[in-house]
Amino acid sequence: MRIDALDNIFLKPNVHSVETSKEPEIQFSTWVAEKLGNTNEQLNTADQALNELAGGHTENLHQTMLTLEQAKLSFQYLEQIRNRLMSAYQDLLREQI
Repeated sequence: MRIDALDNIFLKPNVHSVETSKEPEIQFSTWVAEKLGNTNEQLNTADQALNELAGGHTENLHQTMLTLEQAKLSFQYLEQIRNRLMSAYQDLLREQI
């Protein structure tokens, strides 16, 4: 059984696989500020929905619960971002130079 060489197929650059994104890049601080703003809006909306439900101004319990869950998930997402940032920061502090 004869096995021929592969002619360095792994060393040739694949020009077709490189795609450039035409979307403008967003600064990380801008992205975090946007997520903070969205989460704050959702928490305020959930608080308002709870106040309306407690005051008897609405009978739509289903929509109120959906609003609360959406705010909860948004807050948990933001909390995970914070946890990962803190973990990365602590890793940098532990790194010896």
